[in-house]
Amino acid sequence: MLITSTQQIKEVVPVNGTASFKIFKPYVDAAEDQYIIPLLGLELYTELNNLAADTGTPEQKTLLKKVRYCLVHLMLFKGFDMLNVSFDDAGFERVAKDRGLYRYQEENLKDVFKSEGFNAMDTILEYLQANLTTFEKFKTSDFYLELKGSFFPTTMVFNKIYVIGNSRLVFLQIERFFDQVIDFQIVPVLGCTLFDKVVAEMKKESDPDANLMALVPHIRKPLAYLAVAEGLDEIGLQVTEKGLFFETQVSTMNSHVQTTLATAEQTAVLKEKAELNGKRYKEMLLDYLKTNADTYPDFTQTDLTNTNPLRRDNADKKTVWV
Repeated sequence: MLITSTQQIKEVVPVNGTASFKIFKPYVDAAEDQYIIPLLGLELYTELNNLAADTGTPEQKTLLKKVRYCLVHLMLFKGFDMLNVSFDDAGFERVAKDRGLYRYQEENLKDVFKSEGFNAMDTILEYLQANLTTFEKFKTSDFYLELKGSFFPTTMVFNKIYVIGNSRLVFLQIERFFDQVIDFQIVPVLGCTLFDKVVAEMKKESDPDANLMALVPHIRKPLAYLAVAEGLDEIGLQVTEKGLFFETQVSTMNSHVQTTLATAEQTAVLKEKAELNGKRYKEMLLDYLKTNADTYPDFTQTDLTNTNPLRRDNADKKTVWV
């Protein structure tokens, strides 16, 4: 366990130093199992967990500090509701009913823990990628294996193209649509062979092919905008056993922050703009490939009309799908 005392929590969030660590421990365990161990990989997690107090290299200490910051926020997010209630023979009741926070303050605080925790995961990923030679064990984690073949290994890379406030939570919502855009719009432009070679180069540990890697920034731009266009009207959509609903904020008299859901018209405008920019960037990708056709012998497309997987051929007045 990477956090073993209330004092370590207090170094991140000003909790009451006299609070027993026992009340936090179940949520520390849950946050480690659900987020930290999959992020670091079991081997690197074990390495950090085996460090005694004030031991380890400067790099290990820096990483541990970043991980604890992330872990504390995710732990408090996961345990927020239960940490604010008590349970006895009479059932559940709120702790400190007469001097607690207003409802909007509770919701804002919980949202801070959630956002800070998830954003801190990106900070950890960026630090680990910058220090791979020091943290070789990170290469065994599921996160690392997925990152090596990803066009957007961190939220920051995506945010440089389409600004989302560098929010990992927003990025995870949009990420769901990457495969759809790749399958239906990116692969048909490059062709399967060339696309697979680009992904293979991104997975290399060293000496990737410069020409293939030069395609990556050209692919990122249409991928980002088209993924936003595909997912804009579904971001916030939740599927539960009770059906579909949107997770959103509404204006209330108790809150000093007035937040409303975007209108259908506003959403349509943003969606249309993202789709238009995505198509423009896809045209630029195609132009780049055509201009450098000698460099990419696996590229066989000649224009955008050939990138439709359901291209219609009506020659000789006979409709054929090819």
